[in-house]
Amino acid sequence: MIVEIAEKDIAGKQKTRKLYEEAFDDPKEFVDYYYEDVCRKNRMVVSIEGGKGSESGDGGEVVSMLHLNPYTVNLCGTVVQSYYVVAVATTALRRHEGQMRRVFDRTFEILAKEKVPFVFLMPVDEAIYSWMGFETICDFAVNRIADSEQIRERYDVYCVRDEDYIRRMRKEDEFRAMDKGEVLPEEPVIMAKITDLEAFGEAAGRRFESEGEAIEWLKRKKVYFCEEV
Repeated sequence: MIVEIAEKDIAGKQKTRKLYEEAFDDPKEFVDYYYEDVCRKNRMVVSIEGGKGSESGDGGEVVSMLHLNPYTVNLCGTVVQSYYVVAVATTALRRHEGQMRRVFDRTFEILAKEKVPFVFLMPVDEAIYSWMGFETICDFAVNRIADSEQIRERYDVYCVRDEDYIRRMRKEDEFRAMDKGEVLPEEPVIMAKITDLEAFGEAAGRRFESEGEAIEWLKRKKVYFCEEV
């Protein structure tokens, strides 16, 4: 059963922690911060088996998941809602069954219905996501630019920083300094996928004939992403 765990369902989100810890090598301190802080405002799409068979999947086991962490993105002068796709994982015994494909399909349906123009992620391996329409649009900015004004002056596409964003950014920098931050790929990049072509075109101020044309346009822009989660 593929279900969405809504923003306010904190208990439901905690049920995904077992799979997160199985799939990723992040330090416990970072995982604690992620589930206690970041997860209070995100959404999750998960594959749940067992339990009562209700729409919420109560009592079942999370066998596959992805998290949608919300970000406000400046897209060439237009502010849009987007999501950073993180914590993409399937439990080891249930891989190669199409679990993740179904989770992503449901996610794309949800985002298209909500007219979210695009989403982005940091892959461990680009080949895992390229067949779903994700394409690399920029390198991940390992060295953050602290001055938001510099980002606005130099880049066309970037995440807008509000007070909560800045607080989390500083917290994540503290984890980095203690070598307890998220474990990143050796050469991290950012991939993106168009999730609603019409909404993307409206934000960009032009018409695109296909998702491929839209993503190529995005790749030609100056894009800056430094968000860890």
